[in-house]
Amino acid sequence: MSGALGVGRLLLTLVGTSLLAGWPQTVPERTQLKRTSTVMEVQAFMEALRKQAPGLEPYQPKDSPRATETGRPLLAWRLKGTGPDPLRVYVNANIHAGEVEGKEAIQQILRELLQGKHPALRRDLDLVVMPAYNADGTDALDPAIRPWQPNPTESGVGRRENALGLDLNRDLMKAAAPNTRWLLAMLQDFDPAAVLDLHTTNGSTHGFHLTHGPACTLGADEDLLAFNRKMLVEVREHLKAEGMPTYDYGNFIPYKPTPEKPPTAWETYDAHPRLLTNYPALRNRLAVLSESYVYRSWPDRISDTRRFVLACLGWMAEHRNEIRTQIRSAQTRWTDAWAQGPVALPLSAKLKEVEHASFDWVDPIRDEKGRLVGEKSRTHLVLPSFVGFEGQDFVPVPAGYLVDPAFAPTVLPLLQAHGLKVLEGRARPRTLPLLRFEETGRKLSPSAYQGVFTLELQGAWKAEVAPKPMELPWTPADLDRALYVPLNQPLGRLAFYLLDPRSTDSLVFWGLFHTVLLRGNGMWGEPPRFPILAVGKGDDAAPVVPSSPMAKTQE
Repeated sequence: MSGALGVGRLLLTLVGTSLLAGWPQTVPERTQLKRTSTVMEVQAFMEALRKQAPGLEPYQPKDSPRATETGRPLLAWRLKGTGPDPLRVYVNANIHAGEVEGKEAIQQILRELLQGKHPALRRDLDLVVMPAYNADGTDALDPAIRPWQPNPTESGVGRRENALGLDLNRDLMKAAAPNTRWLLAMLQDFDPAAVLDLHTTNGSTHGFHLTHGPACTLGADEDLLAFNRKMLVEVREHLKAEGMPTYDYGNFIPYKPTPEKPPTAWETYDAHPRLLTNYPALRNRLAVLSESYVYRSWPDRISDTRRFVLACLGWMAEHRNEIRTQIRSAQTRWTDAWAQGPVALPLSAKLKEVEHASFDWVDPIRDEKGRLVGEKSRTHLVLPSFVGFEGQDFVPVPAGYLVDPAFAPTVLPLLQAHGLKVLEGRARPRTLPLLRFEETGRKLSPSAYQGVFTLELQGAWKAEVAPKPMELPWTPADLDRALYVPLNQPLGRLAFYLLDPRSTDSLVFWGLFHTVLLRGNGMWGEPPRFPILAVGKGDDAAPVVPSSPMAKTQE
């Protein structure tokens, strides 16, 4: 294929019949793939769709931010299903704004739905989409960004982080950005059964057209995680039959293999709920990570993402009643666990081998920008695939936590943003003892992560811990004014990982209590008190029986 003829055929493939029908074009389509869209161009495209056909409407969650720190709008749209009781699904794109394929693909998908091309999806799904989630990064286009991937030549792509330098895909627990608070509000207001998060890979030359992942969240319901994985295995087999090879997201080990040190294994990403694909599982919801292959061409990456999203949506539409049943069952299991005895959750997780799988390892030829322009060889390998996690360090879950009322102005809005039930301290069960945290070790990060010097604590909850000399005491009035967060609530798993000081995604970890937990030279006052108490039995009061062992989550 050569010259203008090649470009013409490529554009015809991208646009399909939409040009002939007079439907609006995306920015790549109308610029011959030279540019990707800005926030305002996405908005203009959506408004053009709204004029072309009824159904698509702007969407704003109740009580949510409307703009980023710099004033760029947070824009989403809703396309309600036309059938009875459609399944609610949220699609997120451009959380990393250098990974722009999802932003363009979801615009095409909405156009196709309004054109009537996928009648089952239009009937059985209620969609909310946010094509430019990282609005600041979306508009910070630069051809120098991510030079190792084939990019739109004129505009380049956007920035990974937001204007404050935050990676929004690490912000789900601390919720420091307006974008994240918008998303948390959406999860409460729209309450989707599933969340799709669209990305592009960074490194391994694996040769798959796209990789994907289910939620693999520390401490989430094991059966729901297994169902989440089952969905994607079936989507993978469907796409394989259509000639599109996909697999679980991950990278070769070693990360940059060579002929002297070839790949020995495949490993997926981590289990922290700070990631958007992992966070919904702590709310007993499904999630899907999509990672288009960075070394495929720019139009191919858009096309692959479009095909994958449509395949996932098709599976969800077909299995919507089963999805609802699985979600209800996960919620019931958490409630029932409290009636059956002590509840336990893991504080850490380790990668687990799930299967041996087939991989093509590409030994690449790269140009001066690091782009893959050819192959020295392609080696077929069967490798152990570590795409699951096994929970470790299980501890009993207390009845609830009390948070020092001095921190209520900062902590209460955050807990409410997550949708947690927060009561006054006087509502705590008076028959259970108050537990103090006995610290046995700590690790303060030597450098900032997400703008925070993170703090990891080790220790246990004890009923008898002597206070430090001159430590600020907890008075009865303090206890009654404290924030009480019971764990026996629908989002109790989420509350545990936010408030237990040993959690590496807790508010302690993310620095919300640094003023009392980090004391250094020049701080001459009497010691403050530990800002969290637990209510219940101590860590050594009963044997720890995992209520949700992750060893089974990814079978």
